[in-house]
Amino acid sequence: MAWRAIPNNPEWEYDDAATANDTYSKTPGTISGGIRTYTTGSFTNERQTYIKCRKVNGSASTGELDKTYYDNRGS
Repeated sequence: MAWRAIPNNPEWEYDDAATANDTYSKTPGTISGGIRTYTTGSFTNERQTYIKCRKVNGSASTGELDKTYYDNRGS
């Protein structure tokens, strides 16, 4: 497990070894490298989510953050 910086969001980091056990049990998609990938709507709109996140230098992990949002946000 390694905590990695979330691009375009300097306050948060994610666990790149997170698995399905670290996320909501009924959430669709496939998980790789701590990121869940899934499609919405007509199966043409792919979304990605960091599934185990924490504040930088924080000790407790909390919830998820939308990777697609931060990728699109830019620096």
